[in-house]
Amino acid sequence: MTAEDIEVLKESVDRVLAIELVAGEQFFAEIVMVVDEPPTPDVFVLRVLREPDGVFVATSNTGESFLLADISRVARIPGVDYSSE
Repeated sequence: MTAEDIEVLKESVDRVLAIELVAGEQFFAEIVMVVDEPPTPDVFVLRVLREPDGVFVATSNTGESFLLADISRVARIPGVDYSSE
């Protein structure tokens, strides 16, 4: 993950991003918290699905944690207005 990706994560708390793991898995997730500190920099997320009307719905009430080293990239989702959030 690039330094730019880490900045996008930090700016996106309480917002939904597309995440791709090093293992190849891709999903949408609401960013809950980013911890960019040793010994284990990681991000806490809630996975979400996008409904046909564009609304994101959590797939579970249980969050997940991923080491930043396990994320290959993150991206804002086209069509989502990040300026008003």
